[in-house]
Amino acid sequence: MVVDTVACRPGHPMLLAELSSARWVVGLPGNPYAALVAARTLLGPLVAGLSGRRLGPLVPMPVHGQVKPTPGHTRLVPVAWAEDGCRIIGGHRAAFLRGAARGDALAAIGPEWTDGAPAPVMLPGA
Repeated sequence: MVVDTVACRPGHPMLLAELSSARWVVGLPGNPYAALVAARTLLGPLVAGLSGRRLGPLVPMPVHGQVKPTPGHTRLVPVAWAEDGCRIIGGHRAAFLRGAARGDALAAIGPEWTDGAPAPVMLPGA
């Protein structure tokens, strides 16, 4: 077992296990948005590493909007580009893809984040 849990929302359950030197098992959550987030944050880095590619940087940008904090967890939310950074897009609950479809990137919102503060943003294709 390489990863057996994560401290992010959405993202449960998620796992990564190595069966042998060339075989991996990736377990993704059943809800659509949670599975998308898990694929982006767990499966994407695995594929990049196995193919010898480097991961793109997490770019700190001001993020504006409202998101309910989860103590001890990071929330991964869709954002759209704005003149003053990024804006959180609604419709990003675990079972809904509307926010992700309308968004430009994902922002990692920590439990201490406040509206307008910088947060790491995962750029598309990175």
